[in-house]
Order: sequence, then C-alpha cells, then structure tokens
Amino acid sequence: MTQKDSENFEVIVSSKEISLIFDVSESRIRQLAKENAVVRVGHGKYDLPKSFKAYINYLESKREEVLDKSIEEAYWTRARREKTELQVQVMKGELHRSEDVERVMNSMLGNFRGKLLAFPPKMAAKVAGKSDLTEIRNLLKSGINEAMTELAEYNPKDFYSDDVVEDDEDDLDG
Repeated sequence: MTQKDSENFEVIVSSKEISLIFDVSESRIRQLAKENAVVRVGHGKYDLPKSFKAYINYLESKREEVLDKSIEEAYWTRARREKTELQVQVMKGELHRSEDVERVMNSMLGNFRGKLLAFPPKMAAKVAGKSDLTEIRNLLKSGINEAMTELAEYNPKDFYSDDVVEDDEDDLDG
C-alpha cells in the first residue's frame, strides 16, 4: 500500500469494537469523540486508522500537559526554596536588603559629612596661637581620626529594619 493509498484507507468499526481495541469503555469513546480524540463517521461508527492517529496525538498532548505541570511544580519548589534560603540569610545577618543598606549608609555618610564640615572651625579654635608644628599636626590628626570613627563604627544590627523577615507565603503561593 502506498502513502496515497494509506490516506484513503478506511476501516469503520463500532463503538464496542473501538472501545475493546483502545481498552476503554464505550462511554469513554463517546467522550473522546467529543474531544476530537477519535474520529466518528456516524452514530456508533468510527474510522479506525484516523482514530488511531487522533488518539495518539491526544495522548501526546496530555503527556506534554503533565510534563509541563511537573516542570512548573519543580520551578515553583525551587523558587520557594530560594526564598526561604534568602530569608535565613537575612535572619543570620549574612544578607541585607538594599533599602536597609541605603538607609544606614546615608545616615553614616551624612554624619561623616557633618563632622568634616565642622572640622575646620573646630580645629581652627584649637590650633589658634599654636606654633609647635608637631602639636598642630597631632591635633589635626586627632580631629581627622574622630571624624573617621563615624565610618568605622559598623554595627550589623543597624542594617535590620523592623520587618526583618516577612514570612508571607502568599508572595509565592498565589
């Protein structure tokens, strides 16, 4: 039989016969016909070769849906795991939120800027009338070190906001 002949090849079977061949009930065959998974040619009559092709396509599409669902579930599980890992890092102080870092750094740098701007008038009064260069240098160095302690006073707890960890399962669960 050639390819052209196989396209015109028809074998008409009853719903009972096709249900036995496909190993499903006759009511399931009717459902499959409504879903275009088998080819009905008349009341209780089905084109067997075309039904085979249609049923195979139907099963493959169902398999892809199941596969896609399992892949999506795997992605979902991974996302939830990553979220939990990030929350644990935040709780351990190993990870900080960008808005918390910005808040703390703005505060620290603002304070440092203030100390630097206050440095000349403060030090001018201290070094006024001094002639010993070593003494002047030591006073200036002391004032610079005092201003720089603002940057050295790192406290990890400063980086925590009031909402350290939101255990909001709704973010990922829908």
